Amino acid sequence: MAIIHESATLRLTTGDIDLRASEGCFVTVDSSGKPSLAAAGSTPLGVVHVGGDMSEGEPTDIILPNHGGIVGVKLHSSPGTVIPGAKLVLAGNGTVKAGTTGTHVATAVKTGAAGELLEAYLVPPTTLAGA
Repeated sequence: MAIIHESATLRLTTGDIDLRASEGCFVTVDSSGKPSLAAAGSTPLGVVHVGGDMSEGEPTDIILPNHGGIVGVKLHSSPGTVIPGAKLVLAGNGTVKAGTTGTHVATAVKTGAAGELLEAYLVPPTTLAGA
């Protein structure tokens, strides 16, 4: 049997985390399918598009890195200098910051400030060793 998804989104239904306030945050998923907010240096599965309270049975939809459009990503409280073209790396709690080392997960298309939901395009998670 072939499995074909027509979009670059995935619905997560297993877990006990509340992701309702986590739009734009990156998540990892453990071997049992339970998501958690991505730590710096981890390899995320995708970014929260519509979060649910999974402890109450609400699903969470995530956007996968092969998505061809612009998505919102949540900037860290200390995001560095975020300008169009800046590489965004995981900073902890699912957020991102501008950086040349770490796990590159997105590229900014606009200027951004701390805590903002920033327009960016996703890239396959790649470890940057520095520039």
